[in-house]
Amino acid sequence: MRILNLNEGSFPINISMELVDINIPNIGNLQKNLIFQATINKISKGLYKCDGKVEGCFIDKCQNCLEETEISILSLIDSAIKDKSELHTDSSNQDQTHYQNLEYFDLKRFIEEEVAILYPDIVKCDQDCLVKNSHDQEEKNLPFKKIRDLIE
Repeated sequence: MRILNLNEGSFPINISMELVDINIPNIGNLQKNLIFQATINKISKGLYKCDGKVEGCFIDKCQNCLEETEISILSLIDSAIKDKSELHTDSSNQDQTHYQNLEYFDLKRFIEEEVAILYPDIVKCDQDCLVKNSHDQEEKNLPFKKIRDLIE
């Protein structure tokens, strides 16, 4: 675990690290190391900017057919960082703002939150899995369809 004091130090802070495990509930298992590369810049007192990228590969189950499937994440990070004391008073309307104690900034927690945002809400083994299996369901729900077809 890497703790930074963002209130002190020189900027920019360049970070390059690999995580062998992450603690995020309700997502797949990390298949290989999660790669995180970023730069943290100080914009003003109490406001920091993190630019970088995160890359990882997970094994999860398809939510429709329950087959194991590979989920790859490769995304850019563009996030503002502010002290958690500003959480309820912040009126900046920024989309990606991460709130945490700036004196004891937990880098692993920041990475885990970014991965949780990037991880897909619906896990499918392929694009047509939900459509393909829903047609199979329709056929299964009509057990006398063949007899009706013969009568007509």
